[in-house]
Amino acid sequence: MLKAAMRDKEGRPVVVLGLSGENVTRLMADEPIVVNLAELNLPPLQILLVGGKTEAQILAKLTSAGVPVGRVTVDKSKPEPGDGILR
Repeated sequence: MLKAAMRDKEGRPVVVLGLSGENVTRLMADEPIVVNLAELNLPPLQILLVGGKTEAQILAKLTSAGVPVGRVTVDKSKPEPGDGILR
């Protein structure tokens, strides 16, 4: 996994998490990935990456594992080409 911190063209912080094919395979095999932003000299917030075929399946897995899931949103939007984040 590639991890990086940067700023967009407006100066807003952006965290970049690059997943390899192997990372995706592991996520789909129910092997979550934990990322601690402190590794990028950011506040020590931990991010849990999980995988599944659908958002409903992911939520069901988390719930059945006893993960205390609070507010849940499902974002199906896709960034527009040339949105400026990586330019």
